[in-house]
Amino acid sequence: MKSKDIFTVNRRVMVFIILGLCLVDILFCIIVSNKFNHPECQRLPSYDYSTLKLWINQIEKSNGYKIVVLGDSVVHGDAVKYTCDTLPAYISKELNELLPDKNIRVFNIGIAGAAPAEVYFILNALESIHVDLFIYDINLGWFSRTKPLEHLSLLEFNNNLSSEQLHLLGLDPLVSTISPIEKWLSRNILNHWKVYDQRILLNYWLFGKPLREKLQDAKRDPSLLLPFSENKLPEILEMRAPWKEKKWEGKLDPTKGRVGSFYLNNSNKQWLFYKMLLDYIKDKEIQAVFFITPRNHELLECYDMIDKPNYINNLSIIINEAKNKTIPVLNYDSAIPFDYFSDTVHLLPEGNKILASSISHDLIEKGYIKR
Repeated sequence: MKSKDIFTVNRRVMVFIILGLCLVDILFCIIVSNKFNHPECQRLPSYDYSTLKLWINQIEKSNGYKIVVLGDSVVHGDAVKYTCDTLPAYISKELNELLPDKNIRVFNIGIAGAAPAEVYFILNALESIHVDLFIYDINLGWFSRTKPLEHLSLLEFNNNLSSEQLHLLGLDPLVSTISPIEKWLSRNILNHWKVYDQRILLNYWLFGKPLREKLQDAKRDPSLLLPFSENKLPEILEMRAPWKEKKWEGKLDPTKGRVGSFYLNNSNKQWLFYKMLLDYIKDKEIQAVFFITPRNHELLECYDMIDKPNYINNLSIIINEAKNKTIPVLNYDSAIPFDYFSDTVHLLPEGNKILASSISHDLIEKGYIKR
């Protein structure tokens, strides 16, 4: 074969490859767009910068009345199997039934382990995007956490704090969590090929988990490489079961800390972040409503896992601090029947449905969402 023929064949192959990649890109964009027609049923599959940025981009592109639900694993829905059984999903369903002409779009930005510090940086990330209402779950358990920030990738979104302020809050200025290779790929590919941009979602929808996390899991059990295999793990099945079906002896130890046993002062980093969060919301005139996460007091009291006097006192201080900044707080501390918990704080689908109904009706009846 002549060299000219080889070049001709290769050129044709390259054309087909480019056309194929373009078609894949278009197809995947259609799939992503279709998935985010119901953003309330999309949980964050990972908490790295790229994934969070993708969610932020979807919020920015969305039309209608936009609500972002912020919080921890209670919002994320750790105790439910299906994404449409999460709290944000039920809030969306309830509000759209109550206000069918408002075109309400609800986004789930629940991050497992998110304390006030994480929420502060997420709000930083959303600073330039119009959101009609933020809903944030206040889980008192996070005020006893000594580690200032669990998810360091969120520091990539810091727009307001100097290096000195970060240091005072127990955080060192971030050495970027994005590798030079990722930066190069982002600069040269991500802006041109959407499949790369949204690769985490593709992994999640195909395998039930980002592929790199599945590869880590497979080191201890190769069968975990199978799609959605983690749903069959004993610890996952136990997490999603009602709390009364589990054995709690040895799992709940009051000597390791009881709910409510913390002090709200300047040595408490989460308290400092909470006050910064309130100031940020007030200064930026952000529309926000907080709610107190329901707790399974029957289980907590059975194993002496709650410091009731301190819990009540700290709860009052946290609520009043928000109200002093004109941020409303809805208190659902004891609002859910205890049968609808999977543990001390995570709700089963039935619990999420009841809580979503209470939140939705309160938002409308108290005027936080206008009819």
